[in-house]
Amino acid sequence: YGTAKILPGLILQSEFGVDILSQNEEGYFQSQTVRNQSRAVRGIGINRAAFVVNYNTNNYFQYTKSFGQHSIDATVGMQYQQSSARYNFVEGLDFPSNAYQKIASAATKSDGSSSQSNFSFLSTFFRANYKLKEKYLATVSVRRDGSSRFGANERYGYFPAGSVGWVLSEENFIQSIRAISFLKLRASYGQVGNAEIGNFPQLGLFGGAAGYAGNAGQSPTQIGNPDLRWETTTQLDFGLDFGILNNRITGELDYYEKKTSGLLLNVNVPATTGFTTQTKNVGRLENKGVELVLNTQNLVGAFKWNTSFNIANNKGKVLDIQGQIIEGGISSMNRVAEGQPIGVFYTVEYAGVNPANGDALFYKNTNNNGQLDKTTVNAAGYNQAQRVVAGDPNPDYIYGITNNFSFKGIDLSVLINGVSGNQVNIYGMGRFASANFRFEDNQTVDQIDAWTRPGQITNIPQARWLSNNGAQLSSRYIVDGAFARIRTVTLGYTVPSKLLSRLKLQKVRVYASALNLATFTKYPYWDPEVNADSFDSNIAKGNDFYTPPQPRTILFGINVGL
Repeated sequence: YGTAKILPGLILQSEFGVDILSQNEEGYFQSQTVRNQSRAVRGIGINRAAFVVNYNTNNYFQYTKSFGQHSIDATVGMQYQQSSARYNFVEGLDFPSNAYQKIASAATKSDGSSSQSNFSFLSTFFRANYKLKEKYLATVSVRRDGSSRFGANERYGYFPAGSVGWVLSEENFIQSIRAISFLKLRASYGQVGNAEIGNFPQLGLFGGAAGYAGNAGQSPTQIGNPDLRWETTTQLDFGLDFGILNNRITGELDYYEKKTSGLLLNVNVPATTGFTTQTKNVGRLENKGVELVLNTQNLVGAFKWNTSFNIANNKGKVLDIQGQIIEGGISSMNRVAEGQPIGVFYTVEYAGVNPANGDALFYKNTNNNGQLDKTTVNAAGYNQAQRVVAGDPNPDYIYGITNNFSFKGIDLSVLINGVSGNQVNIYGMGRFASANFRFEDNQTVDQIDAWTRPGQITNIPQARWLSNNGAQLSSRYIVDGAFARIRTVTLGYTVPSKLLSRLKLQKVRVYASALNLATFTKYPYWDPEVNADSFDSNIAKGNDFYTPPQPRTILFGINVGL
């Protein structure tokens, strides 16, 4: 990077950065390995290569000026990013002996492929800040962003923003209130764009393939969309920053409304086109929420105790997707539907167990003159039951609290975080491990409560070896995902400087730290903090497919400053 001072208050900043990845992997699996036994070959050799170049540049002018009680600063410039990635793979089979391990020695070059992908972004931007008397604040900005990922007709998007602030604690009528140390009101409005949809969704693509009688050929693989454009989110935010009792208590309170239009989704298209989905801008989404951050100095002096607490509540709802029904996740349990948050669980409603014979029961939930038919059917009549919204993977509340203590060189920090009001889909594991011995898998301990005699009241159907009795997709496998976790605990001791002077050391601190020390939850499996299905990450949330538990880690260390 470089900076040039052009005029008083005016500078030109230029930056350039590049990331280069060059990776090559070789592997050889000799004839004794299980991989070779399954393919009846004498050795397998593979070679993979990846070469990725990503570079970006920023160039902008910045102007700063103060006059009297006024001050302004403005920035105008451009940004460019380009990325290119190339991948190659080759495989060889049947080697003369294990002494030969290069592809060149293979009797058969059995597999090979190569691919290339790229994308680029070009942006121009402007921002200006204004301040009057250190208490009246205003900011305006606008960006023009272009991406190679969008159609030729809609490549660029314009995203303006603005904010105002008022530092009330600088006003005389607030300064007279001694308990208030700082008070600021602020409001902002702005738009941002989303382009995270992969590299070529706007193009009509073809792929090469072996044609008739082994001749080379090609076939369409994707429908193009020259009108594909930026997904745009507009946000309105009102906030209050405060400090009380000489800033012993500080915090922030925010309320926001976010409306997203032109959602980037793979929507259904008539199969007569030769395809079933196409990437389009469809519909609108709304999110509203409140966020609170509170910092307190509970005790000061020799013994110090500080607390930081945050909590957020968000409610999302799909306003319009033009009648589309979009599903994803494990067995298409997640759904995007109008009037619902993104990713709600949509499935048959489980009705428990018939105490007379141990059959699993499901509610019909069919429409009967405007009323839901809540009569039940057993596994044989499962297909008569209609799917309903059975849960929401989006939490009502996300929270965290950190307490820091210190006394004469001893320090202790404890972080607890968690979520509440969300559900998790455990069908990915439950259909095997909590399924009344439908398969040979080891069963979870709750299956001990399976129905065994007439008249027994239980929620676990009768165990039937290799038989499906209640292991179908249903709300039986939608469970409470709330948890509170002691995320980190760190205890340390800083050796007094008087003891270090002879050793000519500036600082010595010994510590012990614990990560994921304990989790409090009703979740029946290993870890309630599950990730979304990677294949449908914009839809699928809260799906557990044998998600391994996070490790509990105990770490001891020493920091030495010379």
